[in-house]
Amino acid sequence: MNINRVVVLSSLLLILGVPSSSFAQQEPTRSITQITGDLYRGQNNNHFTVFLVTEEGIILADPINPEFSAWLKSELDTRFGVPVKYVLYSHHHGDHASGGDVFSDTATFIGHENMLTHMAMPPESTPLPLEGQYAIAATMDANGNGMVERSEASGAVLANFVGFDENGDNILSGAEILRGPISQVREPEVTYATNTVITLGGKNVEMTWVGEMNHSADMSVITFPEERAMHIVDFITFQRLPYREMDFENSMFDEWMAAINHWETVSTDYEFISPGHGPLGDTSDVTEWRIYFDQLRGAVSEGIAAGQTLEDMRENIKLDDYSEWSGYSWLHENVLGMYHFLTDE
Repeated sequence: MNINRVVVLSSLLLILGVPSSSFAQQEPTRSITQITGDLYRGQNNNHFTVFLVTEEGIILADPINPEFSAWLKSELDTRFGVPVKYVLYSHHHGDHASGGDVFSDTATFIGHENMLTHMAMPPESTPLPLEGQYAIAATMDANGNGMVERSEASGAVLANFVGFDENGDNILSGAEILRGPISQVREPEVTYATNTVITLGGKNVEMTWVGEMNHSADMSVITFPEERAMHIVDFITFQRLPYREMDFENSMFDEWMAAINHWETVSTDYEFISPGHGPLGDTSDVTEWRIYFDQLRGAVSEGIAAGQTLEDMRENIKLDDYSEWSGYSWLHENVLGMYHFLTDE
C-alpha cells in the first residue's frame, strides 16, 4: 500500500503491549492522521484508534485512556466541529477501552455482550489471585491482610492502580485485582451478539464478534465498508511479536489461530487495516503475523520432538527473520507460551 498516505511513526514507543498508564511520567506521543476520505487514525504512544467523521457526528472506536480522550475531544471539536455520537469498543481491556466518559454527554457506547461479563465485579470474598496475569499482586501483600495497599504496590500493579481500584479506597482487594484494571472503562449501553451495523450521516460501520478465542471473549473487529478499511486490535497486530507469553493461561490457541486465519481471508477485501498497535497496514501484514505463529509453532514442535528442554528451546530458538520486529526481546517468552499451548503444562 502507499505508505505516504499515513504518518511516519518516527517517535513511536516500542514498549508495545504495556498499558498506557505506564507512560504517565513521559510526554505522550499523540497524533491524528487521515487514512482515507473521512476516516482517521488517532495515536496515543503505542496505542491507536480510528474514527469516522460524518455530517451528523463522529463514530469513534476505542477511547484508549482518559488523558488521550480529553485531548482527542478537544482536537475533534476544533478540527471537525461535530460531536462523537458513538463509541465502539474492540474489547474491554483498560489500555484500549478506558476514558470514554468524556464523550458520554453526546455518545452511545456499544460493545459485544460478553463485555458486561468481563466487567462484572467478582464476589467480595475473592482472594488475591495465585495464577494468571495478575498473580504477582499476591506477592505484594506485605502485611498479610489479603489486600494490596498503594504503598505495597509496585510494577504494573502500581502503574495501573487507579484502573484496578474500582471503589477508590486506595486498597486493592482480590476481586479488584482479578477483574483487572478496568475501573475507567465505561460500560456499553448497547450490546450485540454476532454482528451489528451502526449508521450515521449516511455512512455505515460494522462490528463483528471474533468469537471465543485466546485474547478475550468480547473481541470485535470494526469495519468501514465504504472506506475499505478495518480496525483490528491485539489478537492481530503488525511488525511486532505477540506480547510476552501470549496470554497462554486462556488456553485457546487453536481458537486464536482460527480467528487469525479467518480474518486473514476477510482482510483481502480491504485496502487499509489499522491495528491497535503498530503501523497502518494491509492484508500482507496479516499474513506475516500468521506466518510468524506458524514458524514459532514449528520451531517449538521440533524442539519437543527432539527431546529438548524448555530452557534449551528458550535459549536456542532465534527466528532471525523477525529480529527487526519490535518486541523481539520477548521471543524467549513467546517460546514459553507456545510450549504451554502445545503441552498443556
